[in-house]
Amino acid sequence: MPGLPHFLNNRAATKHFEPVYQNHFEVTIIPPTQVAGGEILLEHINKIGGLESDKGSAAIDQKYKFAKRSYASGEPTDTVVDLSIDFSLNLNNNNEMYVYKTLRDWSRLIYNPLTGAQGLKKDYVGTIIVQNYTRDGNIFWQRTFHDAFITGNIPALELTYEGGEKLDLTGVTFRCDWWEEAMI
Repeated sequence: MPGLPHFLNNRAATKHFEPVYQNHFEVTIIPPTQVAGGEILLEHINKIGGLESDKGSAAIDQKYKFAKRSYASGEPTDTVVDLSIDFSLNLNNNNEMYVYKTLRDWSRLIYNPLTGAQGLKKDYVGTIIVQNYTRDGNIFWQRTFHDAFITGNIPALELTYEGGEKLDLTGVTFRCDWWEEAMI
């Protein structure tokens, strides 16, 4: 009988469809050419959020007496993407907190609080590529975010004598003006 909760009525099970795994992704960050160390950012990314790339339309309403009708406004709610990335932090052999230093150097291309220097957009934007892949390594979804730059402050590091947890940098926000998407 159709609709019964039986294994044979489950297409995902009988066709051996593979689930999408939350941790099968890779992020490549290509910072501006003036920033060294971009290749190391890849291996220190713990989490990325804000990947919604389909922007919906706002609703507009019309009324007739007490009845309300709703329509799509025809314009998107937003045309940019704000990505939030969490990084792990390590010290290299020179005792440099190199991930933090790379992100700080990128942010200082926009505004350097030590000198007051301000940069031009052409000098401080980069690219962020996010790929999702299957367990056997086949990429099934790729998003390339263009004109990416760090917005706001680089999150403050919090130190405490309580506990011996590792120090991470959470919530670094990147604004991206536009993106391309390839979903296989």
